[in-house]
Amino acid sequence: MPASRKSSAATRERLLRAAERCFTEHGYEGSSLRQITRMAKVNLAAVNYHFSSKRELWLEMMQRRLGPLNTERVRLIEAARAATPPGSAVSLEQICEAMVLPVANAYRDGKSCNLTAARMVGRAISVPPALSRELARRSLDQYWRVFMSALRDALPEATAPEIEWKFYFLISSMLGALAWQGRQQGLERELCSDNLEPMLRRLAVFIAGGLRATMPSPKAKT
Repeated sequence: MPASRKSSAATRERLLRAAERCFTEHGYEGSSLRQITRMAKVNLAAVNYHFSSKRELWLEMMQRRLGPLNTERVRLIEAARAATPPGSAVSLEQICEAMVLPVANAYRDGKSCNLTAARMVGRAISVPPALSRELARRSLDQYWRVFMSALRDALPEATAPEIEWKFYFLISSMLGALAWQGRQQGLERELCSDNLEPMLRRLAVFIAGGLRATMPSPKAKT
């Protein structure tokens, strides 16, 4: 690779890494391009050259993290389907585990779990709605359809709107848990551990129980 191209790739990587740290610490609205470029030790023009805007930088950063994660999620769902007897559905526990457990491996930096990266995904819950919709359009919708289908098979009596609500709560619970992981005070040591897997396994069981619950129909007035 020519030196100039290698330098350009290195600058782009520094910007993405700095963006992860900055967006995680300050959120999307609280982060500025000046903060990010200062952290990356590059000039402001580098952002415009590589990403064109803060919005595109955030989207690229999220897509880079979510792509491999979602590929692994779908692999786990497909493996569970292959191991399930014909005519039976993948269990809710398996669906939840396929959604949340890949996070424990996806954000390891070789020694321990990279909680900054995990929390960065959790902070996606607080970005402007238009931005999260664009992220879903680019990177999530194709994967989410696989999970919606698995939920419909596991809960055949649920209506389409109810399945959508259940999926919404599944995602919200996961994002909330990731955003708060390691920040609790005065709670069990395991809750504040850098090891995400025990928390995620508990979370999968918790969410599966919620998915089984159905809101009772309103009683007819007499």
